[in-house]
Amino acid sequence: MTDLVLRSAELAELAGTTPRALRHYHKIGLLPEVPRDTNGYRRYGARDLVTVLRIRQLSASGVPLRDIGNLLGGGEVGQDQLLTELDKQLEDQAERIRIQRKMLADLRRTSPRTGMRQPNGGPPASSQSFDHDVWTLATASGAIDADTATAMLDAVHDGPLATDAAAWFGQFEDLKDQTHVDEATAEHLVGQMVSFGLAAMDATGPIPAAGEQSTMAAAMEQLEIEGLSPAQQVVWARFRSTLQNRVGDGAAVRE
Repeated sequence: MTDLVLRSAELAELAGTTPRALRHYHKIGLLPEVPRDTNGYRRYGARDLVTVLRIRQLSASGVPLRDIGNLLGGGEVGQDQLLTELDKQLEDQAERIRIQRKMLADLRRTSPRTGMRQPNGGPPASSQSFDHDVWTLATASGAIDADTATAMLDAVHDGPLATDAAAWFGQFEDLKDQTHVDEATAEHLVGQMVSFGLAAMDATGPIPAAGEQSTMAAAMEQLEIEGLSPAQQVVWARFRSTLQNRVGDGAAVRE
């Protein structure tokens, strides 16, 4: 029986890899150099095929190429230890992925939804930006948990609350370029907003007030200054104050 002789392309095909990968294995020392024929082509045997198959097997299992050399020459004890360590690393990685996927799922279900404020599309850009900034501040900081946030979005996006939101949001947006709002307009608009806020809490439960944390309150005030016109700031500040007073007085239902 003659010895098995394989060229690079033949070995690569049998091992399910490529000649380029074989050259890389040689370069990093995973695959020892082999004799060459008179034309300069490498001549591989059965042992080389087994080595490449083991490299492929270990790589597919998640072993980094830098560690495969130790596994190939470390004996059964060394191989078992390295594989145990790799298994622990994969377990830790799987837990990190699980946590990250949960965070992504929470982010998807707590992100503001298009059309939440307007029946025929998203809210106008200026107020929408402020709306999203406030929402991110509340949800990403943990002031509102994911379950509560989801319940709020479900309630506001569908049903009577969606209609209530559209009723006052357009009026609030109309003040985006105003420096002054008359008392009657402010009073009427604040009344609509407070009624909406109480109804939302009726549907989802009480929401922690930003004022309970000085840093959060300061951040909220900064968002109001940067994102709202002077007229909108007046209405928004009165809305927050009135809503907090009504909730503090136990008025958690819409009148």
